[in-house]
Amino acid sequence: MTAASVDNTPSLNQGDVVAVVHGAWGDSLDEEDTRVQASEVAESLIRLGMTAPIIALGPNLEQLSAISQHNPKVIFNLVEGLGGLGRRAHEAAIRLAQTGIPITGVSGGLQEVVNSKISCKLALQAAGFPTPPWTTTGTDVSGDDLWIVKPVWEHGSLDMDESSVVKGSEVAAALAKRRVVSPHDHFAERYVAGREFNCSVVAGPTGGQVFGAVEMLFVDYPDQGVRIIDYAAKWDAASFGYHHTPRRFEFPPCDEPLLKRLQTIALDVWQMFALEGYVRVDFRVDAENQPWILEVNANPCLSHDAGFVVTVLRSGINYDALILRLVQAALGWT
Repeated sequence: MTAASVDNTPSLNQGDVVAVVHGAWGDSLDEEDTRVQASEVAESLIRLGMTAPIIALGPNLEQLSAISQHNPKVIFNLVEGLGGLGRRAHEAAIRLAQTGIPITGVSGGLQEVVNSKISCKLALQAAGFPTPPWTTTGTDVSGDDLWIVKPVWEHGSLDMDESSVVKGSEVAAALAKRRVVSPHDHFAERYVAGREFNCSVVAGPTGGQVFGAVEMLFVDYPDQGVRIIDYAAKWDAASFGYHHTPRRFEFPPCDEPLLKRLQTIALDVWQMFALEGYVRVDFRVDAENQPWILEVNANPCLSHDAGFVVTVLRSGINYDALILRLVQAALGWT
């Protein structure tokens, strides 16, 4: 496939440079996944007839000068953090935008809002969207209801394991412990027992396009077990969770009203935040079929096996067409 062979292609020409930029740092499983997606995106751009140098940004962004040397038409932004800190992802997007070169995905200003789970939840709550109650101290919650201790900025289930789920009466102590053992800020969110879904939204020439809801299943988990996608389930191929949390794409007719509601909420969230590029909205659905928004993930992973990508591919859009579409969106569909 070449860029010229896709309908509605903006002013892209054979050989145009699209710089693929990421911020992977260290050798953790999630950082290595960032390098994999950078390679896969670059390979796709090359198949589309473009030149696609890969540039890794260090903590101090000293490699920014290397980008302009390639004279790219677009910067494909895959930065999920700087120096191993997800809370700095928006810094990279802001600096990249200052080059004057169009960049893919969600802007740095919007990333700063949605990447912080707390500021995202505040905005969702203010707009009337359902999101579980939360606390930053734990001193305002008690009792035996379950809560999940999560990092405020970091994604990919970082710092999450079985010990992350505690009773309300234990939240304050759990948060205090995290402040000692982790470099990341944490908060606690009320655990919603039930089903877990996500919906993906991608920019199109006339606005966001929402794709079908996907459910994360918890297969052979203990009947009374807490069901979360923790770090091991997401990344560790030797863990129980990794092999027992498959995705579900096909549903019985009785789920149709719920699935449509999730899609509607996801698209409403896209419009409320005035998002761009591509996002994934994560939900929990309780026993009363009430959806609760957990997170809004800006620029979700673009590896071939990532949930966002698999969802889009199942709609009939192939991988190269998806990558080109994100470049088109960065160019403003001109």
